[in-house]
Amino acid sequence: MPSSSTNQCIEKKILLSGAVQEYPCQLMHLHDRFGVLRYVLDREYFVSDIPLNVGDITYALYWIDRPYTLYTWRWERSDDALYYFNIADNISLTRDEFIWRDLAVDILIDTRKAVRVLDEHELPSDLSHELRKYIERSKSLVLGHYPEIISEAASLLKKFTS
Repeated sequence: MPSSSTNQCIEKKILLSGAVQEYPCQLMHLHDRFGVLRYVLDREYFVSDIPLNVGDITYALYWIDRPYTLYTWRWERSDDALYYFNIADNISLTRDEFIWRDLAVDILIDTRKAVRVLDEHELPSDLSHELRKYIERSKSLVLGHYPEIISEAASLLKKFTS
């Protein structure tokens, strides 16, 4: 997901398996405990069954003190937006790197505002009880508050993308 920019920042996602995925992004904003990255898709990609195309822009929002990250995509042809919450922990933000651990479970709010919980089947059977409880609490938090979180994200993105 390369992005050409002088403000390059690496998104480093650590999977539960320990594997690391890195994506060069554009740093849009970093202040205190919150940051925004932008990246442009360099290949076709599907979020669940929803296609994203080469050139589509992803805005990724990160909060140090929240148990999730949030990716969003908007289409120029409509007011539709797609929101994708990644249940996460160990979020660390610097000007050069945004690092976070992906805890497998995702929550998708599609263009019809339908809510889908994804990838729970990817949780390892030997996952600790404490981490399993953290994931469940985090999922419940997002499911209970996603309208407010999405509204906040939309307001924040207007500031950094205008």
